[in-house]
Amino acid sequence: MALEYLPIMAQNSASKAPRVLAKPSKFAWCVVSKPLIQSRVALLTSAALRLETQRPFVPREDLSYRRVPSDPAIEPLVIDHHSGIGTVPKQDPEIVFPRIALAGLLSRGLIGNLSPQHFSFMGGVRQHAKVEQELAPALGHELLDAQVDLALLVPY
Repeated sequence: MALEYLPIMAQNSASKAPRVLAKPSKFAWCVVSKPLIQSRVALLTSAALRLETQRPFVPREDLSYRRVPSDPAIEPLVIDHHSGIGTVPKQDPEIVFPRIALAGLLSRGLIGNLSPQHFSFMGGVRQHAKVEQELAPALGHELLDAQVDLALLVPY
C-alpha cells in the first residue's frame, strides 16, 4: 500500500494556500512478477537531483528529468529542488537517492541487478496533466528500455 504522502505535505504547508491534490486518471501500479533476486532495480527521485555536470533544473515547473548513473562512486550530486523541507538531503543526497544502500543490496545478493541509470525529476510540479501525459510516459519508456523490473520512487 502506498504512503499518502501528498496529504501530509499539503497539511504541513500552513503559511501557503493549500495545494490541490490531483488524482491520476488511471492507476499504473503493477504486480511485482519476479523475485527480487532476479529483478533489475532502478531508483526514481522527485528531488530534482543531478550530477554537477548536468544542466540544472531551473523553473519550478520543470518537466524534464536527468539520468544519473547507478554507480554510487560517481559524484558530486546536486539537488535543485525548491522545497523548504530542509537542508539535510542537500547535505546528504543518499537520503533521497539511496544509491549506496541499493548497491549494498546488490552486493549482498538480495536483488538481481541495478539499472545502469537511475532517474531524477522535479517534484511538486502543479502541471498534473503534463506530468501524467508527458513526464511519466517518458520515464516509463526509459525504464522499459533499461529492462527494469522494479522502480523505487523516493519522494522529496
